[in-house]
Amino acid sequence: RIYFTTSPITDDLLIKPEEPETSEATRTVSLQLSMPAVQDITVNVDARPTEAAVYNLIYGDNAIALSEEHFDIPAKIFTIHKGDITGEDIVIHFKALDELDSKYRYVLPVTIASAEGIEILESRRTVYFIVKGGALINVVANISENYFPIKWSEQSKKLISEMKVITVEALVRSSDWVAERSNALSSVFGCEGNFLIRIGDSDRSRDQLQLVAPGGNFPDPDEAPGLPVNEWVHIAIVWDATTKERIYYQNGEIVASDKSASGSSVNLSDNCFVGKSYDDTRWLPGEISELRIWNIHRTQEDIASNPYYVNPLTPGLVAYWKFNEGEGNVIKDVTGNGTDLRGNDQPTWISVEIPSQQ
Repeated sequence: RIYFTTSPITDDLLIKPEEPETSEATRTVSLQLSMPAVQDITVNVDARPTEAAVYNLIYGDNAIALSEEHFDIPAKIFTIHKGDITGEDIVIHFKALDELDSKYRYVLPVTIASAEGIEILESRRTVYFIVKGGALINVVANISENYFPIKWSEQSKKLISEMKVITVEALVRSSDWVAERSNALSSVFGCEGNFLIRIGDSDRSRDQLQLVAPGGNFPDPDEAPGLPVNEWVHIAIVWDATTKERIYYQNGEIVASDKSASGSSVNLSDNCFVGKSYDDTRWLPGEISELRIWNIHRTQEDIASNPYYVNPLTPGLVAYWKFNEGEGNVIKDVTGNGTDLRGNDQPTWISVEIPSQQ
């Protein structure tokens, strides 16, 4: 008999209108015989949107059949040759997914329409592709014991040289900020001895953030709450030499502020890292997402309103690393300014749903 070896349900196709690059996707399905073919076998695989009702009945769903303008199967007929048990994979192209309504779930049944001269195993005859509204963040990077040197592009260098105003935002999560490690510091972003956002120090708990920048370390020990564990927290730091303000936000709320920013500017051109500062023992013990560097003073409303996504073309955005690639060790700068990151090692990619849609 012939049957699909592919998982009966594939549900990783996401509707994300704010990310047009996700509107196209390709998936494959594989077939197999229970024993080598005694003769050439012609197989026809096709989409059957009319079987959406069967899927809903079996799996207790309420999905809508995916219409033809959103998929294409270039080759539907192929041959399993005599003596073989498999043939070529069947490729399915999904397109214009960003035009779908993210409030709904869609299903594309793909079935073995016919197989010449051999029985079809009914229980593995059809596979279902689910298209659904995606959370704003679906993948993050665990960068424990890892770091990313920042090699600014020529375009970015024009934006980060002699900065009078800086805003840095990031989503971070750790299972244990205070774990016993060789060093009491965890590095988020910055340049040692110039402008650095880190967590912990000898004068404070290991879960307390501090900014090291002109004007002294900020905030003072125990002035602001420590970072929670096993929980995503959006952190933001504003350093403004024009107003002397230094402001620390957690989840959009001001937790510390003063007017001690000294000096006329900060230069981030040299020796900048994500996940490293003085040496590579000061890594960030957990996950990171949505790291953004601005050369403007982001207001509290700006910061509180956009923790999970911001338009990459927003004025003032110097670099924007989403850490959502899902593979490899290269992190794209989605602003188009060209400062991509390359890690010293590949991060551990973690599937998430932020914000939770439950």
